[in-house]
Amino acid sequence: MSNPSAPFARELVATLAQLGVEDYVLCPGSRSGPLAHALAEAGSGNPPLGAPRVNLHVRIDERSAAFLALGIARGRAATGTPRPVAIITTSGTAVGNLLPAVMEAHHAGVPLLLLTADRPRELRGVGANQTTDQEGIFGTFVRWEATSAAPEPGDEPGRAALLAARAVAVAMGDPARDDMTGTAGPVHLDLEFRDPLGPDNGVWDDPPHVDPSPSQGSYGTPVVETPPPLPDVERGLVIAGDGAGDVARQVAEAHGWPLLAEPTSGAREGDACIGRYLDLLATRDGQDLADRVHQVIVIGRPTLSRPIQALISRAPALMIAGHGARWREAPRHADRILRSVPANWTSRDDGRIELGDSPWLREWRQAADAVVADERPWGKRAVGRVFLDALSAGDVAVIGSSGSIRALDRIGPAWAVGQAPTLLANRGLAGIDGTVATAVGVALAAGRPVHALMGDVTFLHDVGGLLVGPREQRPRLRIVVVNDGGGTIFGGLEHSAAPPENVERVFTTPHGADLASLCAGYGVGHTAVKSADALAKALAKAPVGIEVVEARLR
Repeated sequence: MSNPSAPFARELVATLAQLGVEDYVLCPGSRSGPLAHALAEAGSGNPPLGAPRVNLHVRIDERSAAFLALGIARGRAATGTPRPVAIITTSGTAVGNLLPAVMEAHHAGVPLLLLTADRPRELRGVGANQTTDQEGIFGTFVRWEATSAAPEPGDEPGRAALLAARAVAVAMGDPARDDMTGTAGPVHLDLEFRDPLGPDNGVWDDPPHVDPSPSQGSYGTPVVETPPPLPDVERGLVIAGDGAGDVARQVAEAHGWPLLAEPTSGAREGDACIGRYLDLLATRDGQDLADRVHQVIVIGRPTLSRPIQALISRAPALMIAGHGARWREAPRHADRILRSVPANWTSRDDGRIELGDSPWLREWRQAADAVVADERPWGKRAVGRVFLDALSAGDVAVIGSSGSIRALDRIGPAWAVGQAPTLLANRGLAGIDGTVATAVGVALAAGRPVHALMGDVTFLHDVGGLLVGPREQRPRLRIVVVNDGGGTIFGGLEHSAAPPENVERVFTTPHGADLASLCAGYGVGHTAVKSADALAKALAKAPVGIEVVEARLR
């Protein structure tokens, strides 16, 4: 066999597809050629006999491509079936560019398959071009990693299939395990390829069946735990952070406790939910209510506001469940930390309470209703309100992890059950990088119009995510960019006490960028608005392709 890398690549792709991996993000490069040729066939729309049908997305920039893969994975989980997404790169700096998205995926529990091409052993440490130390490059940010030696002539089938099966199994997580492999996340396969790297016009064989279990030991220690019931105290409180899910609402309603739910919690619904909780906590009445809390239940991973963190830190009794991929990093003073919400938390020993019969919840609702919000007719909160008003039940929106999501946290309503849109954000590490590409990925996975809201700095940080080649699938995505001339979120932090010229230069960082010209360069439609009415009108129609609506606040 003159080109053993080609059948290896076909076996790898065929096995991944057989295991449910439908989406592949490929960046151009020579060393990854065997995988590129295999994916070009499988993702052609008319694959050759025996080849799987896959969704192939090609991007130039590896950093943006990695966030695209992350967005596709998040979109799959939000609108259908969770499944890993593969990203393929050549060797060298191309691999390093994946790190920001890998870190986010690690903390957020998003399954990614990192297929990085590498030089064979004989070309390492001898000054070969585009060669670096790729083994272990992602450190603790991957659930599992393996290096595959370059395929050799005469290799028996099965090696690539085994790698693929193990990678998918670990990437999806095993809830019966008590280490980080028990939660979904990124997996790294460093694949050595030796010349020749071109196509061989070979056939696609059925991948061999393999056992994905590791050859030695297990990936972790089984979890054995009897879930405790929740105490039937009157003055409890449920805090729903990112990814909490509807179960947080069920817990609050079962016990008649107030529910404070972040926008991306998936729980901001129902009669127990306090929509304007941040404005309430800023009042004397709100502080009095917070001081009287006996039991705090945290579900998901709350990261947005200091008042919520302060409430958690001084909780007289604290129980945490479903804290996210890094569930073991929950606050150390918690009385109990559980991987997921036990079924017995959604009920009481004395039966489900009627919410109208809970004096404690009534106090919270009345105090929240009495709060008078200070909202300007045109500002971040006004943009956020118009944005939310344009969404319907079941719509999907991606929110930038800075001022935008905090604005929605303050003004977002408590929707009726079943009426909330699905709001997603990269809250694993809460960085602004990769937001445009993430939104593009979510829209591709959803297969329907998706909306995004982000600030100007967030948009500019990942403006390259707008680049979609003429032969690539273009999603239906509308991005609302709140342009207030820089990172004004720092104005609400302690840094604002510094001299104004210093704050502007090193925190606000005004950019002076012409967003309309940038959009034109990427072939993306652009509309500028300067009022809430104009914004509402711009959002009234469904997006066609990718388009940007710039809400100019200055």
